[in-house]
Amino acid sequence: MQDAVLHIKDLCIAFGSKTVLHDVSLSLECGKTLAIVGESGSGKSVTAMAVLGLLPKSTKVQGSIFFEGVELQNASASLLRTIRGNNIAMIFQEPMTSLNPVFTVGEQIEETVRLHRNLSRKQAKEVSMSALEEVGISSKRFSSYPHEFSGGMRQRVMIAMALVCEPMLLIADEPTTALDATTSRQIMKLLHALKTQRAMSMLFISHDLKLVASIADDVCVMQHGRVVERGIAREVLHAPKHAYTQELVSCIPTLG
Repeated sequence: MQDAVLHIKDLCIAFGSKTVLHDVSLSLECGKTLAIVGESGSGKSVTAMAVLGLLPKSTKVQGSIFFEGVELQNASASLLRTIRGNNIAMIFQEPMTSLNPVFTVGEQIEETVRLHRNLSRKQAKEVSMSALEEVGISSKRFSSYPHEFSGGMRQRVMIAMALVCEPMLLIADEPTTALDATTSRQIMKLLHALKTQRAMSMLFISHDLKLVASIADDVCVMQHGRVVERGIAREVLHAPKHAYTQELVSCIPTLG
């Protein structure tokens, strides 16, 4: 697809003799949010890790992954290092363990900046402090350690770290899993606002269909490592065609 920032075609992944992904194909259009939904073990996170080239070397991978027309499966290690964190960024699902406890949050954001952008230490610090402010954290907390933040605040730090290099594509892997309902809503509003402000594309991974309905343009439903349904979010969630999607939608809690 010419207007797709990310295009995955016939992706198969096997760990040893166990195939965990079967002919997965999906496309994410520029500036849109594509949600991948499904129960635990359906292949959502494995798909995201394959995009970033973060799977173990022993993993058997077949198929194609195109980012901005560049085939990532055959890309050199140096090109992948350039793309990761710079053009494609990822927010992981466990904010309580994703940050290094022995470095300040500011140092960890600054490291990302200096790795991908040709800036002096002073400039990198200024950019990092601005990134904290953008996600609602005072720049005065630059020298604070992760244990001094709540789960929601740590996730905001992770968002700042992911977006500090202004990536074209953000992968959010269940970014609200460990957070309470109120904090989850705040994080989702923040992600949506930043995505819109920066005109980014986002691959949003979740099993929470209520969150998906509030943020996604398109939805891809996975079961047992296969794509069973895909389409415009409102159509898939309001009139699901596949039996598995119907079951997922029926599990959404309602008042009364």
